[in-house]
Amino acid sequence: MKTHLRQRRDLLLLAAAALAGCATRDTPPRRLYGLTGTPPLPLDAKPGQDGRAWVLSPQITLPELLDRDEILVAEGSAGLRPWPEARWAEPLRDALPRVLAEDLGRLRQPYPVSLGTPQDRDAESLRLLLQVDEWLARPDGDGLLLTLRARWHWVPLRAPAGTALPARGMAELTLPCGPQADALAHAYRRSVTLLAARIVAAS
Repeated sequence: MKTHLRQRRDLLLLAAAALAGCATRDTPPRRLYGLTGTPPLPLDAKPGQDGRAWVLSPQITLPELLDRDEILVAEGSAGLRPWPEARWAEPLRDALPRVLAEDLGRLRQPYPVSLGTPQDRDAESLRLLLQVDEWLARPDGDGLLLTLRARWHWVPLRAPAGTALPARGMAELTLPCGPQADALAHAYRRSVTLLAARIVAAS
């Protein structure tokens, strides 16, 4: 009786292992994407007029739906679907501040831009606070259309009392892209550069 039960258990384990092996072979490999590369700056980018040091706050407010590793695409009037087997390699909450600070720095040279803390503790500086209200792609014909809506404002970090601040700003950007995960990830990266250009031009 014990031998029979042991044989039955062994057969079940072998069957489970075989099924797991088939599932592993049939599942497409997961691909990871990120906000990588250095897109060219817009040809009409303006340098802005504020020469003070900028410190971008790393706590950028993002919609909760972006707080995940799936790459989401809008579907229908209110639906969302994750891109099959495509994931963000790094949370957007972490990647966006770093990449945005890099683009702001490229646009504002020689004026300094840092993330979190000022590079020169004695220099007059302003803190930049950003809120992203939407960052999502939707089907558009045979491709996709990525929309980025954001708002920003400033607080004095090291500045005399009553110092003048750049005006609050907002931007709505739309970027068409192909219906592939890598094209969409590249559009996300380019949208950050365009947002940085809007912020600098408005300063």
